[in-house]
Amino acid sequence: MPDLTSVRLVSGLGGAFLFSARPKELAGWYAAHLGFAFEGDGESTFYQVFFALDPERPDRKLDTHFGIMRANEDFARPAPAEEPDSMYGDQPFMLNVRTDDLDALIARLEAGGVAVLQRQDESYGRFAWVRDPDGNRVELYQPLAAP
Repeated sequence: MPDLTSVRLVSGLGGAFLFSARPKELAGWYAAHLGFAFEGDGESTFYQVFFALDPERPDRKLDTHFGIMRANEDFARPAPAEEPDSMYGDQPFMLNVRTDDLDALIARLEAGGVAVLQRQDESYGRFAWVRDPDGNRVELYQPLAAP
């Protein structure tokens, strides 16, 4: 087996993909409420690409895709009758979306009829959580400036 101690095995996250029986509806919700600007075929595949520069190789762009695609089956699940105290650990995954202005995003969501489940401020960032139409909990995150 080769020595992998000097090899960077993972350099970042290439993408996150949601599978939905109703991808057009779900992508419409993410566009309307969170401002995503999707490309794709407009029916079963939607994606947005985010770019950053590789800190070790500034001449190289890194891309991360957020995609919504048609699922082979319906994974949607209804929101629980009562939300848990902790927003972590009770579902198989959670999408975290970063914002520069959590208060403005929350105002937009509430104006659009989206319920904010919980808010929490930490020393490193501010958080809030909502559910998308498929019942997925989405974490909204505003990083705080370094002291």
